[in-house]
Amino acid sequence: MAALYRIWLFLQEHIVGTFAALMLLAATVFAVYEMFSWYLICRTFEWGEDAVTYSVVAATFLYFGASQAKRAHRAVTALPDWLTSSGKRTASLIVRSFALSCVVVFAACFIYWGLPGAARTLRVGSTTESLALPLWPFQYALLVGMGMMGITALFQLYRNVTRLFGRDAFPWEPEDDQFVL
Repeated sequence: MAALYRIWLFLQEHIVGTFAALMLLAATVFAVYEMFSWYLICRTFEWGEDAVTYSVVAATFLYFGASQAKRAHRAVTALPDWLTSSGKRTASLIVRSFALSCVVVFAACFIYWGLPGAARTLRVGSTTESLALPLWPFQYALLVGMGMMGITALFQLYRNVTRLFGRDAFPWEPEDDQFVL
């Protein structure tokens, strides 16, 4: 399981994360090009604003899983932190496990109800406001990102459950409390 999780983290960070970063870079370069194009020759692409907006949003969606792996999402950790500092490590792990279970269930429900909508968008050919870009790639990017976040949370939940039973499935991964945001 540890090898599978390492592969998963590598895929998220180095493949999908790099792709998302390159998407953000391309969108930024294109936005700057559009800006200079407008001010210098008073011409831009009709679909330029849509392309930049949706590309930035899709890149953000795709990074959901890597963000979950780094525990970089905003989280209210007052209760688990208080329990840990009070010496109630087991109770803290239970609370964190419950929170991760909610993330897994939320991601699964999001995908379950989101897939038909994205499939419909693909089937009917819905487009952005400029009518130049199809919407389905951006909707599928959201579903992929949410799925990756759910799978990462599932691995983290597995780790917490094994820790509750006295062993650590991924001892090489830092403790939840050791992540600096």
